[in-house]
Amino acid sequence: MDRQKLAYLALVVTIIYGGLFAVIGDGARTTYAVIGAIIVAISWVSVGMLGRDENDPAGT
Repeated sequence: MDRQKLAYLALVVTIIYGGLFAVIGDGARTTYAVIGAIIVAISWVSVGMLGRDENDPAGT
């Protein structure tokens, strides 16, 4: 998949994750922080591992 699209999706996930801290109640923040951090980390790792540059003819 194109690296720019993956990076955009990862950025959107990160922004939504950060913004929802204002909505989440105090009792659920610990669980939300753990689960959300895992999802954000996976999305950024996916950019590095699965993202392909548009100009790369070999697809590596």
